[in-house]
Amino acid sequence: MTSFMDTVASYGKGISDLDANVHPYVVFGNEGTKAGWKTFNPQSYGIEPLSVMAVVCNNQLIYGIWGDENGDDGDHPMIGEASISLATACFGKGVNGNSGHDGNDVLYIAFPGSDAVPGKDGANWAASNFASFESSIQALGDKLVQRVGSTTGGGDPGTGLVDLPELRRLLQLAVGLVTVLVLLVQARTIVRTT
Repeated sequence: MTSFMDTVASYGKGISDLDANVHPYVVFGNEGTKAGWKTFNPQSYGIEPLSVMAVVCNNQLIYGIWGDENGDDGDHPMIGEASISLATACFGKGVNGNSGHDGNDVLYIAFPGSDAVPGKDGANWAASNFASFESSIQALGDKLVQRVGSTTGGGDPGTGLVDLPELRRLLQLAVGLVTVLVLLVQARTIVRTT
């Protein structure tokens, strides 16, 4: 059961909720009332439920949707979990419910605005597999991802858009830099605690 199942059901496409085996979705946002529990509401930043997200993982750019939120039922608040269809698209069939990927090398990009939401007719909600659903949101994802960056290093100066191969390369570099920064912070923490 996902946070946005009522909206999915209201689309009238023959499904009552997202299917983790079909729909590449991100658990983005967390809520809770526990003392000291940090919350994050993407809607406070203009991100709308079921909006397309760009996911850079394992040297790939994959499109998914914001499909769920975390509650305060775990040990600590977190965001960034993914449906099994997204996880296996990123890291292969070795990822499953018992063996996930916990590296700091995945970049999620959310896009503000209602134009980031495919809505009732902008996605193949009744798709039977990952490839069918992801391909149904690819054109919207490509349009949204062109918002990132500028024409520096490639693109069309007339439109102000970055070409997609260049943007994919830049996003992959960004994931590498984030990984290096996380490792540096972890190393610094280890040094401080010993």
